[in-house]
Amino acid sequence: VTPRAARPKPLPRVSAPRPPRAPPVPAVALHNATEAPPAAVETSAGEPLHPLVVAADEALISAAKGALDALYKDRPIPRFYVLETVARVPYFAYLSCLHLWETLGDRHRAARMRLHFAQSDNELQHLIIMEALGGGDSFPDRFLAKHAAVLYYWAVVLVYLVSPRQAYHLSELIEAHAFQTYDAYLREAGDWLKGEAAPRCAAEYYGAGGSPPRTLYEVFERVRDDEGEHREALACMARGGEGDLDECVVG
Repeated sequence: VTPRAARPKPLPRVSAPRPPRAPPVPAVALHNATEAPPAAVETSAGEPLHPLVVAADEALISAAKGALDALYKDRPIPRFYVLETVARVPYFAYLSCLHLWETLGDRHRAARMRLHFAQSDNELQHLIIMEALGGGDSFPDRFLAKHAAVLYYWAVVLVYLVSPRQAYHLSELIEAHAFQTYDAYLREAGDWLKGEAAPRCAAEYYGAGGSPPRTLYEVFERVRDDEGEHREALACMARGGEGDLDECVVG
């Protein structure tokens, strides 16, 4: 999906049988990815988030990143599986809150709801790709990812009900970390990725909106770029005034 110019990518059907697994992925260190850029910037639409809010969000993301670095050193694909499992959760939480407000009579947020639904669909495809590469084969990895997702869902719901802008800012940092992690992986494992074929699920999904990726390198390029587009949309919504958030959405 894109926040401004392009419309969200369509979600094609994925065939029921699981795609053939790719060959084992070489281990590379991802803990040197660049830190997420500062997010709180004043705009004409609204006041910047309070510095304490920004600091709390950045401390939380830094702690989560440190835990992933420790748990998934030299295990990039399981790390990506965990990231993609958790990355879908904020969009579910946003939609839950928006549906609640819509039920109570606030029905002017349809464009935002369409965006978040498209973002969750896009993250689902990322997750399917990581599963096809074997990222979710280990029970401990699945256990961690799913339990973290449930806890994070309720945390995001509570934050969003109080301050949507803070919830968007927190997710902006997560998407920035995802972009930087994938970008680091492309640099460090690029030669190997260029020699491996794209899994069928990735070719089907990205091929529905244009030319399908042929190699794993091209798949990870597109996944990385998707995360960058999510980050851009979330940054726009986090920095705007409450009444101007829909300016970040292509309706």
